[in-house]
Amino acid sequence: MLRKGWTRLTLFPKLVLALLIVVAPLYAVGLLANKTGADSIRRELDQSMQAKTDFYLSSLESEKAHITNLEQEILIDADLQRLTFITPILSPFDWTQTVSRVENKLQLIRGSSEYIQNVSVHMMTLGRTISSNKPITDSIAPDYEAVRPSGDALQNDMISWNNRMFLAMQYPDPARTNRPPSYIVSVEWSVPKLQAALRQFTQGDRSGALLYHPSDGWLVGNGQGGEDREDIGRFLKRQYDGDVRQGVRTLRLGGSGPEMLLAYEYSTFFRAYLAVYTPSDSVLGHQKSFAWIYWALSVLSTLIIIVYSYWLYRLLHRPLILLIRSFRRMEEGQLSPISLPRGRDEFYSLFTHFNRMTDRLGKLIHQVYEQRLRAQTSELKQLQSQINPHFLYNTYFILYRLAKMNDIEKVTALSHHLGEYFQYITRNAAAEVPLQDEVNHSRTYVDIQNIRFAKRIAVAFDELPEACRLLPVPRLVLQPLLENAYHYGMEGKRRDGRIDIRFAWDGRRLTATVEDNGEMLTDARLGEVNEQLLQSGGDIEHTGLINVHRRLRLRYGEESGIRLSRSALGGLRIDLTIDYEKAAEGESPDEATVDRGR
Repeated sequence: MLRKGWTRLTLFPKLVLALLIVVAPLYAVGLLANKTGADSIRRELDQSMQAKTDFYLSSLESEKAHITNLEQEILIDADLQRLTFITPILSPFDWTQTVSRVENKLQLIRGSSEYIQNVSVHMMTLGRTISSNKPITDSIAPDYEAVRPSGDALQNDMISWNNRMFLAMQYPDPARTNRPPSYIVSVEWSVPKLQAALRQFTQGDRSGALLYHPSDGWLVGNGQGGEDREDIGRFLKRQYDGDVRQGVRTLRLGGSGPEMLLAYEYSTFFRAYLAVYTPSDSVLGHQKSFAWIYWALSVLSTLIIIVYSYWLYRLLHRPLILLIRSFRRMEEGQLSPISLPRGRDEFYSLFTHFNRMTDRLGKLIHQVYEQRLRAQTSELKQLQSQINPHFLYNTYFILYRLAKMNDIEKVTALSHHLGEYFQYITRNAAAEVPLQDEVNHSRTYVDIQNIRFAKRIAVAFDELPEACRLLPVPRLVLQPLLENAYHYGMEGKRRDGRIDIRFAWDGRRLTATVEDNGEMLTDARLGEVNEQLLQSGGDIEHTGLINVHRRLRLRYGEESGIRLSRSALGGLRIDLTIDYEKAAEGESPDEATVDRGR
């Protein structure tokens, strides 16, 4: 019953109860510790000093990491490399601008940390130094001696030179390129600022802090207690030789001097020890009891934090991660539901609504996809049905005149061509036909027009390439192009009319070109028709060229369609393109099924 009531609680009461579970034991143990005292304040103090030392060291390491990152960024700076490697080919203006940008970047680095005294770049290829504090020099600056390579590549280590501290990097790295560096980026640390920071770590007149490098022997202290620092340096050297990297020790300075409580820790990042020391009497006094209570408090606190963290992980983090992953799967198109949690908290409601949302999205996507396919199918059929061979009006009049003239041979030929023409355009068995059939129909159309225009117009059909004879094309896409040439290009042509039809196939794309030498096409009209092709969509009534263009784009994608330009013959050139590869890439299985069914 209790478990059932707990699972029905919302997230807020659970967090409140969890806070009480965490605070109550700590508070109880604290009261017990205050009541009974502590017989081991020394140990607690050791831990406190070690933690303080670790904190101070972490702050210094963070600052060094920050400076190192800035140094690495400027090491591969494009302007610096440009200045170093291509100075001879730079114009004076470009060289000045590049130097200015590099100086600005060095000044930005210098201003990013109070521990930075100066940032310099020693360019051995140019024999010059550029820094944040001074303009570019005509020779290598003297402090180059501090970072001069001595065989091995410079490591990410502090260098002491003439009571100054440096951090340097080389480009390129000799260890990788097996050649001397072209330039060295040097960051000079501010020793007074470092000493000031060390002074902040200590309290009292006899307290102190220092950084000691056991390999190179340099030492930076807080500015007081010179003899004390030397004794501590010797002690840390012994610890380093004995592979002891951290600890808290009682150390009597000078043999008969005051007893100091010394906390030290070795930093692999600095390759140095940070030591904080203070007189034992000032911190220990006469408190020697109650140690076990403090240890118990520490252990209990740790266990409580671990348990509480794990409980929060199960309660909050894991469901959130599951929800985030589900949203990422949704972005990828995987609309899968989430398993509901056992509890009835806010996550149960979120997961429930998420599952409802995925179900609803799946249905909506399916509905939209079906509607798009139905709309595309209907539009294709509507566009095809709009084709109206208006030239037949004139053809019937020609047939009438031929019959009155008793020209039976031409009447017979024209009737035969008209029969084939009507048979083709009224056949609805398939939306697509082989290209050969479409070309034959276009030839029939040309034969009809030849009877009408007699010898005024010469039509040249190129031979259809064998490889594309059986390519599927929408019905009635070539004849509208020829109809346009006759109606708009040849209508006013009294003699020497010419229409050329050519075909090209490159293995993935079919191009059919229709050119005429008509004289009626103006540049304004050409631009107007091109604009209509670009806007062919929506509620525009599609006829003629726009009809063909729209049908091809619907079926074969945006790369297909027709394009108009000025013909080399003087009239209009129409290029009809069908990109079969793009159509195959963009066609889904459902679309293919719909197309086969049309």
